[in-house]
Amino acid sequence: MFAFLLLALLSMLVYRYVVVIADPTQAVLKGDSTGIKITEGYLVDPGHSLTLPEVMRDPAFATDRNLEQVPWGFGQQAYWLRLNLHNSTTHAQTLVAHFSNPMLEQLTVYHRQINEPQWQTAKLGWQATELTVKQRAIPAYEMTLPAGASMQLVVRIATAGIAKTPVDIYYKDDFTSLTQMTFLLWGSFVGVLVVMSLFNLVLYAGLKDGVYLVYIGYIVSVLMMLGVVMGFGHYIFPETAMRWLRLHIVSVNLSVVICTLSFALLFFDATDKQSRIVRWCVRYIQLLIALAVIFLVVPEYLAAPVFFVALAFLYPLIGLFLFRQFKRKQRWARYYLLSWIPLVVGGAIQPMSLTGVIEGTFLTLHSMMIGVSIEVVLMAMGLANRMQYKKEQALFNAIHDPGTRLPNATLLEHRIKALVHNRQPFAVCLIEVADFSALQPYISTTDTNDLMVMIARVVNRELLFQPQFQVLEDEPPQVHKLARLKDGLLALLITDDANGNSEALQSIQQQLSSGAQIGELYIALALRFGLSDFGYHNDEQALDVLKQAQQALEQAKYLPAGIAFYHADQAYSFAQRLSLAASLQAALRRNELSLYHQPQVDLNSGQVDGSEALLRWRHPELGYIPPVEFIPLAEDTGIINEITLWVIDRACQDLEVFSALGHEQHNVSVNISGKDIAEPGFLDNVQTILQRHRFPLSNLTFELTESATVNDFHLLTESLHALAAMGVQIAIDDYGTGYSSLFYISELPFTELKIDKSFVSDMDVSPRHHTIVKTTIEMAKSMGLKVVAEGVESAAVETLLHEQGCHIVQGFYYQKPIPLDRYLAWLANRQ
Repeated sequence: MFAFLLLALLSMLVYRYVVVIADPTQAVLKGDSTGIKITEGYLVDPGHSLTLPEVMRDPAFATDRNLEQVPWGFGQQAYWLRLNLHNSTTHAQTLVAHFSNPMLEQLTVYHRQINEPQWQTAKLGWQATELTVKQRAIPAYEMTLPAGASMQLVVRIATAGIAKTPVDIYYKDDFTSLTQMTFLLWGSFVGVLVVMSLFNLVLYAGLKDGVYLVYIGYIVSVLMMLGVVMGFGHYIFPETAMRWLRLHIVSVNLSVVICTLSFALLFFDATDKQSRIVRWCVRYIQLLIALAVIFLVVPEYLAAPVFFVALAFLYPLIGLFLFRQFKRKQRWARYYLLSWIPLVVGGAIQPMSLTGVIEGTFLTLHSMMIGVSIEVVLMAMGLANRMQYKKEQALFNAIHDPGTRLPNATLLEHRIKALVHNRQPFAVCLIEVADFSALQPYISTTDTNDLMVMIARVVNRELLFQPQFQVLEDEPPQVHKLARLKDGLLALLITDDANGNSEALQSIQQQLSSGAQIGELYIALALRFGLSDFGYHNDEQALDVLKQAQQALEQAKYLPAGIAFYHADQAYSFAQRLSLAASLQAALRRNELSLYHQPQVDLNSGQVDGSEALLRWRHPELGYIPPVEFIPLAEDTGIINEITLWVIDRACQDLEVFSALGHEQHNVSVNISGKDIAEPGFLDNVQTILQRHRFPLSNLTFELTESATVNDFHLLTESLHALAAMGVQIAIDDYGTGYSSLFYISELPFTELKIDKSFVSDMDVSPRHHTIVKTTIEMAKSMGLKVVAEGVESAAVETLLHEQGCHIVQGFYYQKPIPLDRYLAWLANRQ
């Protein structure tokens, strides 16, 4: 409200400045009320060929007619204006004829006292070469009229553009006042626009927002356009530049419209949305740019009418656009929308004044300048509002998820710090959509956001009247108690360790147990909850609370209810896992891991066919760590691929040792996982390793866990075929324990099938497992695959496998996994 009061006061001051102080039309000499009698006449010269004597002989020119009746227009024609002046006073009067159109190409003034044959002549138009800056900016002709004498003033006007030229007669002192006030108005206007340009340039340098550059372009275009039309451009632009601008004034006018509309689009960030009205505006701008280029070579009298027709489309187009924007952004765009009022009014009045649609006065001739002055002030306020809005929007985006507009982790951490600062006990509850990663390939990002919003709506509704769940943001009409941390993971803050917390979480589970419909896809939903330890926390412990909730959430995966609470006695085991993970990474860096070999025996020949390379780790303090414990750690910490590459490189070194000792046909099998194959650059790294070593590549086999074949079949196909092309063998490991089908086996380049030990070890006493192994061997042999059975621990199992035609066997019956040096010794004894 205060801003509007200031705006009203400013408008009143501008009005008083223009109408009362700087209105020179009150001093114009009219009729004979001031002692100077004026009669007028005119003649239109369509052929542009009449001379002064011919015009003076024309009876029509001698007929008294008001100059306001002159049929001004565009085109190649000349206008002759006559003013007969009679001084009825007793003193000689110095008069000034002011021609209110500084854009005229030809303006020739003739004057003489009545009955005198000799005419005095002056040329004031653009084609005149020896004029002062003031004569170009304010075309005027000074003359002295003796007491009781009469004078004849004849003016010839010819121009390619707007020819309308009001001719006003002033006493010299009044004209001097007019000139001073005009200079004051021009100086104020130019000063405001220059300051605004510099200010916007500073804003652009700091904010790098293109809207400020476009607004500077608009201001410069207005200065060029009004500088030519009003005449003050002679004081701020070089004469050569003014001549060029004058010749292309229509293109300059178009540049003002182009910058105006472009600024509107950028001001509202509308170019990113591409609605129908925005597309119309963009096409209109493109049309104006094309016209501006064309009008550089088109005469002004042809270009100007087209410009006014094109301008007629601006107001409805920009009106519709601004109306749409005001409906969406009225809170911060009101000043910008108000700025269009003086701009539209001033922009409409000036062309109508120049074309004779309305009476030309000092106000109408300067209406565009006055409108722009007010518009600049309003626009400064609009840009300030926009900057404030952008700041608020940036802050909002910083603490909210962009896809769902829910509070994010940043806002959650801010609320946690506030609770710590206020010494208020609290706990964090994490909510996870079970198996969300498996769901993501089937739904789009938009569907994911919709699902998160739906879950948040249900959670907020269920917890609305339970004050122990902290409100993260109270933004009517929605109260947010939930923060989105990532896809499928949400968070709550609990400020009271109430007995009903579990019941509230179970109620949420029940509400969402019916699932959700996303498009045509029905999604079954199951939620898991992990709650941190409830209590007081200091600044250092604040982020540990989230880790506690994550650890509890991990435990919830194995609980039927899906709700787990963090307990302090779990801290040691988690800390131990963290320490163990760090030790594993250090062991890998220091090359402290070991590779063991377990032999694989050919049942037909009884000879050793090769071995499986198995990773082992002996911790310097904890001793032997089984792979079942450290491999998941490697997967969780992201170094599993690095470990796999280390194993491949060490296996290649061992193959070189086997070859050097005469075991040229000895094979080595290495386990790889689906995560290895999905790792970018895995194939390139494998190829680099293989190129460093010299041994028959057919002696190296990659054993792929069967469950890996169900994740990404296309990637798996490309990767395995690439490995096969390198020359290595591909085996499917642990067959029977995964989810693959015969389709996978038949389509992928497997050369070997390895039957899992869970079926082999007791096949002599389990008819079911015996049948599975027998069927698998028959199927593999029919497909041309070499069959390897692991888990052989007795002679009875060996006999059964031999009878069923199994090729290779492996197990404790022959040897457990042992280091390379012991394996070489065992291999020598075996031979």
